[in-house]
Amino acid sequence: MTTNSAIQAPQLSSRLLRLALLWVIVLIASVIYTLFLSRQMEITTDVMRRATDIRAELFQVGYDLTTGFAMSLSVDVQGVVWRVDQTLNLAILGDESTYRVMARDERIDAIMGHIDEIWRQSVKPLLLKWNETHNITSADRHEILSNLDRLNGELDQWQNLMDAEVNRNIVVLRFTQIALGGLSILSVIVVMWFLFASVLKPLNQLQAGIERLKAGDWKTRVHAEGTQEFSEISAGFNEMASHLDDVYTNLENMVEEKTASLAEKNSHLTTLYGLTAFLGEQHSMDEMLESFSARVLTLAGAPAVQVCFWNENRGVFESILQKGLGESVSKECENIPKEFREKIFSSPYPIRAGMNRPGEAIESDFIQKVIYHIRYRQKNIGVFVLFYRVEQTQNRALDMLLENLGRHLGAAIENMRLAALDQQMAVAQERNILAQNLHDSIAQTLSFVNLQVQMLDGALKAKNQEQIDDGIRQIKAGVQECYDDVRELLLNFRTRVYKEELEELVKSVLERFERQTRVTTHLTIQNEGSDLTSAQKLQVIFILQEALSNVRKHAHAQTVMVNIRNNENFEMTVMDDGVGIDPKVLNERKQSHVGLSIMRERAQKVNARIEIESDIDQGTTVRLILPKEGR
Repeated sequence: MTTNSAIQAPQLSSRLLRLALLWVIVLIASVIYTLFLSRQMEITTDVMRRATDIRAELFQVGYDLTTGFAMSLSVDVQGVVWRVDQTLNLAILGDESTYRVMARDERIDAIMGHIDEIWRQSVKPLLLKWNETHNITSADRHEILSNLDRLNGELDQWQNLMDAEVNRNIVVLRFTQIALGGLSILSVIVVMWFLFASVLKPLNQLQAGIERLKAGDWKTRVHAEGTQEFSEISAGFNEMASHLDDVYTNLENMVEEKTASLAEKNSHLTTLYGLTAFLGEQHSMDEMLESFSARVLTLAGAPAVQVCFWNENRGVFESILQKGLGESVSKECENIPKEFREKIFSSPYPIRAGMNRPGEAIESDFIQKVIYHIRYRQKNIGVFVLFYRVEQTQNRALDMLLENLGRHLGAAIENMRLAALDQQMAVAQERNILAQNLHDSIAQTLSFVNLQVQMLDGALKAKNQEQIDDGIRQIKAGVQECYDDVRELLLNFRTRVYKEELEELVKSVLERFERQTRVTTHLTIQNEGSDLTSAQKLQVIFILQEALSNVRKHAHAQTVMVNIRNNENFEMTVMDDGVGIDPKVLNERKQSHVGLSIMRERAQKVNARIEIESDIDQGTTVRLILPKEGR
């Protein structure tokens, strides 16, 4: 069955509409015709009633004339004349006249003319004369009775014609009713036949086709072409059956294809996950590139690969690793022309190219190379090139996987570079802190010792024993202070924070401080908040050591109070009872004082802040505040 035949078939809806419209038209016409016949019979009955009224009036007049009551009238002659005139006018010319129900022909015209003529010329004048004189001669009586007989005869003919018309209408009405009943029965038969031929039969054909299809007969086809709707359904059913037949026939091949496709995708995902996990671990650049190239060669089935990084300073590619390449193509990356490099960088897809370039004789058995990108976000880090001895067709899934591997390699390389930069930055920062500590402690002490040595040299030349003894004493004190500073620095830089609790670390620092300075310390800890991270604990200990170092060097204190409160915010307060600092001097030294700068830098590393309060002879308070937003 073709689509054209389905379109040319009549529509079920149009058939139903035409059938219903035809039935409604016939029904309405039959009802209207029946009503018309009934109305005609009503009018005919009314006309016959008027004829009967005329005859009754005339019969009463004739009765009076024949029974001898002519001298004393028992009827109203004037009223009879008027009523007969009105009845004849309505019967001939009125709305309910004879011509409304009967066709105008010669018989009707003759009868109605005779009735009108006899009445108006023969009967009516004599009756009016009789009514005026109240006396009638025997001749007039005889003439009136004779004319009344003639008038009654014409009225009889008139009534007979009306009776015939009524009988004809009754017969027509009966046949119309019979025809309407027969039409109803015929309509039911036609509707039943139409439903069977246009609906039930196609449905049964479709049902039978579905049952055969359920039984596994994939060659089943149906041809339910009764209407356009069922033709389209039949075409759709046949198309579905053909598709099922094709699917069933080729199911094994499709399963094999899907299995192979899933196996390939699984292999790709395994490679991608394996490489991602490998790159996430710590490896050297050589180990990372070796593993990457081995996986790529296995995945792509290529005999050779070359990994090249882009050198922005020189504007060329540099070969970092190559496998399976001879000397003739070992510098393939370095020889890429500038126009081709721009094409590589601008393309989001791998580039396929032949190995033979015009004007060059390359002794190689490779005929094709495919260049994939090594990128991190939008930054071009380099490329890796796969070489083939047989020209490869495009494989979008493999190309996408290799491009993703290149992006993962680019991210790993960039992360390695960033880690190296972070390490260098950390070393530089620690060296800067070490230099600041050396400058703030040992350098100043050595400068003081150098000054004392010069003064001692002058005292020796002047042989001033008092100055010599004082100089030696000052030099000994300076050397001892320098020794203490060196020892403190060594202890500070050996400090490592692993899994020790903060309270244990603080107590260890305070015990060491007491042993070195003989200054009494008091510790108060309120620990209800979350634990600090290792980095946060490390910076807190460094800041505490720096604060205690400043106490040892400058405060001349007897007691140090350390108060730690770990709630939503973390707060550590270090208070001493030393000589204090002038607030004006403190404000001037906030940016230049090495110890204060070191504490602020360490606090900024953990999103904390340092607050210092001091006054002359009132001691100094150093407060470290780590808000909950920075934890």
